[in-house]
Amino acid sequence: MRALVAFDLDGVLYSSEAFLGAAYREAIAAVNARRPGSFPRVPTTEEILQHVGWPVSVILERLFPQVDAVAVALLHEATLEVICARVARGEGRVFADVTATLDALRQEGVLLAIASNGRRRYVETVLATYGLTERFVPLLTIDADGAVHSKADLLRAYRARHVVPVGQLVMVGDRASDVEAAGAAGYLFVGCDYGHGHRDEIVGAGPIIATFADLPMALAELPFTLPTAEGDR
Repeated sequence: MRALVAFDLDGVLYSSEAFLGAAYREAIAAVNARRPGSFPRVPTTEEILQHVGWPVSVILERLFPQVDAVAVALLHEATLEVICARVARGEGRVFADVTATLDALRQEGVLLAIASNGRRRYVETVLATYGLTERFVPLLTIDADGAVHSKADLLRAYRARHVVPVGQLVMVGDRASDVEAAGAAGYLFVGCDYGHGHRDEIVGAGPIIATFADLPMALAELPFTLPTAEGDR
């Protein structure tokens, strides 16, 4: 029987926390150079992390509710350029045991997918920089696939594309947005307690892991069956 595990990216597989504040400062400075005074202040890293996990348009709307739309659109593009450059330079980090754990799941025949609200170029840059691309099924993203408008849509699209039955679908995430998407798309849920979210966002939705290496044990707690390596890969 086929099985698919979908992963949020930020706070689950990868962390940009070390450079995120500096990236926003750099991007805001670039926009202010073009349109002086557009952004009178730079949010702290903690303020930014409160919103990581939502689409970038939502993040910027929440961080800068009083800033005009033209400036926000410029920042939308500037953050993508700056953040992707920093990712490519290796300034972020993949969490411990991610590669080995993903490889172990693949050996069991599990299909792996990325279900992120991040922009396609960003997701592809993270995966390519850390040699993770080939471990996942072909990527779907909200900004690049016309029929996909939310994380729940991403999950439904992966399910349809790979013909995976209900009960054999798991979402791994660290935010309330991941819990909501999993529920809407009929996925089981595993929460990550080491990411950017708060524990109260994921409590009660499914097993919670303290490290990525704990994921196989969490999957064993769910009504979820690992496929045979020969039959469903």
